[in-house]
Amino acid sequence: MGRPPPLLVVHPFPLDSRFWEPMLERLGWPERILAPEFPGFGGEPFRPGWSIADVGERLEALVEERSPDGTAVVCGLSMGGYAALALAIRAPERVAGLILADTRAEADTAEARAVRGAAIELIRAEGAGPFLDGLLPNLMSPDVPASIASTVRSIADDQPEETIIAALEALAGRPSRLPALASIATPTRVIVGADDGVTPLDASEVMVGALANAELHVLPGVGHFSAIEAPEAFATVVRSLLEDLLG
Repeated sequence: MGRPPPLLVVHPFPLDSRFWEPMLERLGWPERILAPEFPGFGGEPFRPGWSIADVGERLEALVEERSPDGTAVVCGLSMGGYAALALAIRAPERVAGLILADTRAEADTAEARAVRGAAIELIRAEGAGPFLDGLLPNLMSPDVPASIASTVRSIADDQPEETIIAALEALAGRPSRLPALASIATPTRVIVGADDGVTPLDASEVMVGALANAELHVLPGVGHFSAIEAPEAFATVVRSLLEDLLG
């Protein structure tokens, strides 16, 4: 068996790369892990006005620089999935395999953009705390263990307010990727929590139907943050793709 390319994991909003630690601990794959941060998250320098497309460009440069063969298996969840799609469309030659988790290909609706705008005004007026109070419970199953909810809240609380606002603006401004999905021939796994109310099952089914080489995996009993709620089940899907790529 040969060596797989590095695994590049791209974190969700409003967390940082620590989100992936429980899943990576269970993956048991002794290869290089690349875990970049979005601008301003996890201590990464803040850059105002960044876009999801900008991050896709940065991911391309990271893979080119850090991967021995210039490719990676790219795994993104939620906001990370938007960046993973941006990379796969921009530079398909850099993506040996693709994992899209709890994400969607469509752009924000006008209603969703208005909700993000209201969230920005709330943060500016009252700080990030009230925004996170309302957001985070919707990103996990109602039955999530208190220890996981506490970890998620701790990571979210570490992110600066200006970082959260810039990310909301980037999310609202991202384009639809639906027209380009058919051009992605990379072996792909689409993962979704069965209780994900933010990017629900039908959004994943749309992507699987449009992608040329995709499998759908529904994880029961978990919400939008599936990789931290069910790290073993998530790791099993990731491992299966890595093994398939090695033949």
